[in-house]
Amino acid sequence: MTWASLALLLVACGSDVAPLRPDAGARDADLSSLSCLEEEGVRARVFERHCADADCHDADDPEAGLDLVSPGVTERIRDRPSILEGCGDRILVRPGNARASFMLDKVLALEGMCGDPMPAEGELPLEGRRCLVEWIDAMSPEMGTP
Repeated sequence: MTWASLALLLVACGSDVAPLRPDAGARDADLSSLSCLEEEGVRARVFERHCADADCHDADDPEAGLDLVSPGVTERIRDRPSILEGCGDRILVRPGNARASFMLDKVLALEGMCGDPMPAEGELPLEGRRCLVEWIDAMSPEMGTP
């Protein structure tokens, strides 16, 4: 998927909160009050639902040492290099710049990216990709701010 395609999809979808799964019911209603602009919202909407599945990036035994579900994930991933072999020059999250963030490359499975696409099984739904982009773009490049 190209950046132009993603941008068109994000614009076309707007920022309305739609159910993430047809059978999600009350769980999605609870999520609708959480903003993608805040860590708590992206953790609940994206990381807990799609990255901690199959015990990949949970708090107990996170793959590549990357716990995406415990509070403080912003500080753990902002401006940090990847620890994947051959990917150390890639920064996980560049605050304020989703397009330059390795995490987004992994989620979008961009051609020429380093390592395997994420999530490991399937792909992150459009709502999850939109939420991730909003969160990263809203991050202040300065530490100590959301």
